[in-house]
Amino acid sequence: MEPIRVGIIGVGNVLNQYLDKIGVHPDVAVVALADVNAEAVRKRAAEYDVPKALTPDELLADEEVELVLNLTPPKLHAPVTLQAIAAGKHVLSEKPFATSLEEAKQILDAAREAGVKVGSAPTTFLGSGMQTSRKLIDDGWIGTPVAAFASFACRGYEHWHPNVDPFYSPGAGPMLDIGPYLITNLVNFFGPVSRVSATTPRSSGTRPRPGKEGEVIRIQTPTHVTGTIDFESGAAATVIVSWDIWNHNLPHLEVYGTGGSLAAPNPDHFSGAPVLRRGEPGDLALDMTPPGGGEWRETPITHRDDTYRGIGLAEFGYAIRNGVEPRTGGDFAYHVLEVLLAFEASSEQGKHIDIESTCERPRPLPSVGPQEPYRFD
Repeated sequence: MEPIRVGIIGVGNVLNQYLDKIGVHPDVAVVALADVNAEAVRKRAAEYDVPKALTPDELLADEEVELVLNLTPPKLHAPVTLQAIAAGKHVLSEKPFATSLEEAKQILDAAREAGVKVGSAPTTFLGSGMQTSRKLIDDGWIGTPVAAFASFACRGYEHWHPNVDPFYSPGAGPMLDIGPYLITNLVNFFGPVSRVSATTPRSSGTRPRPGKEGEVIRIQTPTHVTGTIDFESGAAATVIVSWDIWNHNLPHLEVYGTGGSLAAPNPDHFSGAPVLRRGEPGDLALDMTPPGGGEWRETPITHRDDTYRGIGLAEFGYAIRNGVEPRTGGDFAYHVLEVLLAFEASSEQGKHIDIESTCERPRPLPSVGPQEPYRFD
């Protein structure tokens, strides 16, 4: 197909993760970069040989740009997305889709009226590790999936990030920053969510600012989130996302079925081999012979393994060219956001939160070999 012509707004740290391996997707052409920092955008355009270094307004007015990749800070995701829609552009945004459901509804309504497609990262569920995991689940290697455990925990970002304050501001925190990786992959495995129950404490109102004696970071969002998700399929998942834990031995993402267990790779990554453990022969009424009995076995990768965040652009471009809904499309992004926000709402209200939206379980990607082109049909 004709390459999708992409313009990117925001040239911060995450830009590398989209462009470093964009060459494996010949159906994507990045034609322009834009940022409010003129010097930074010129430098990045030269670094990646992108022909145009523009202001955001110039990029939105550029008729060559079909799809806008929104890499602005989270609080700007919704405003910039709405501006791009008003300019007639399709938009794929970094996570989160928005910081409130009200903003997300505005985006969906505007996109429908303009006849454009919108969606949101993270797209790690399109990577080889998670697509291999999905295939193992769909092919019945663990029987019927009934439960899962998903976690991400560390002490916080102030020990490495140069501009940490936004991460502890309202509309941020670990659930909206790292939680999207867990929830998108869980919905990829199980389908849509029906309800959430959670508690969301924070360890303190301030934190010392590393390297700045006497300075503190104001904590304005929950820093430890733990809860349960019920899926429409009947399965359930336990989720822990925290910036209050120094060290741990928690798994990133495990799925438990009637015939075995699957340890998926890190949901923040695009590659990695799942590890599978089946029941011993004879202890379950299964049609399949367990590979190795009751031992954990690393499984072969079933999908091409050399992509990064650029796969989201390629998949989105395929959907635009072929008139289908992207796997990361608006309904999916809205549903994931509603689930993310339900954790804090559940804790504040002291009850289960029913999820009002739903979405289609994303279509699996076709398996391709190491030298075969990526496929999104």
